[in-house]
Amino acid sequence: MSYFLGVDGGASKTAALVTDENGTPLGTGLAGGSNHLRVGIEAATRNIERAVNIALVDAGMPIREVEYAYCGIAGSDHPDHHERVVEALRVFFPRGNFIVDTDARIALTGAVGFGSGVVIIAGTGSVAFGRNLESAEARAGGWGPIIGDEGSGYAIARDGLSAIVRAYDGRNPKTIMTDMLCRDYGMCDPADLPRFVYAATTRTDDIARYGKLVIEAANGGDEVALQILERAGRELGQCVLACARRLSILNEPFPVAYVGGAFHAGDLLLDPMTRVITADARGAKVGPPLHTPVEGAAMMAVKAASVPRAARR
Repeated sequence: MSYFLGVDGGASKTAALVTDENGTPLGTGLAGGSNHLRVGIEAATRNIERAVNIALVDAGMPIREVEYAYCGIAGSDHPDHHERVVEALRVFFPRGNFIVDTDARIALTGAVGFGSGVVIIAGTGSVAFGRNLESAEARAGGWGPIIGDEGSGYAIARDGLSAIVRAYDGRNPKTIMTDMLCRDYGMCDPADLPRFVYAATTRTDDIARYGKLVIEAANGGDEVALQILERAGRELGQCVLACARRLSILNEPFPVAYVGGAFHAGDLLLDPMTRVITADARGAKVGPPLHTPVEGAAMMAVKAASVPRAARR
């Protein structure tokens, strides 16, 4: 029996999964974020190693028994960034039996398998990634919190906090998010928000956590929060359509799977996203993923071992 390792490294957390060649899960591990653009290369490497070691202990095996590892790591798609992550992991995988890839690709494989389809990821950040039957791939979004990541948990939270200070100024309608910010976070004066938001220690995932405030307010019928989620859903839908156009599958049936914490908003986010997608791609079927991203990484490890690449990616 051969054993394989999948790693899903995002901005907020890193998951590891050990499986056998049939995909049977044998051990899991969880650690902090491993996007080195957000947490630094040392912390990213440390969190990957921690998650992997926990999974190996859970599986009751040493790393030398792993046939192949596939690591989908956020922030590793640019060649320079990719090489930094590869070099950092060479010590941990001395046999060289590993691949570093973008987290979007493992999410796509986990979500729809190895066939045609699009996955829309909305966690701390957001990105759409797709593949057609000819194995061509395309992505849209994923440009980071300053110039992109529309529809992400960060963007939803940022818009919620912005709505609170705009209401405080009298520039926007009042929102129950103001009272919720006081009740749930002890921040009863919106004028205190800049001190938290612009602190040197505040990271994007720290802000993204406030997305649940928007979701709770929307579930309570707050019109401002409802509009934020409506806008976020439309943005995510446009990302999916952009992928589908580039892959020339708009007029074909294809699955669209959604992944990430922002979708805890449920239909408040899914409905506007689905309306945008199906208006232009009538054959698209929106639904939950078949498997998790880390399961997709393990699936790709099995495939990589059976058909080795000429050069590690």
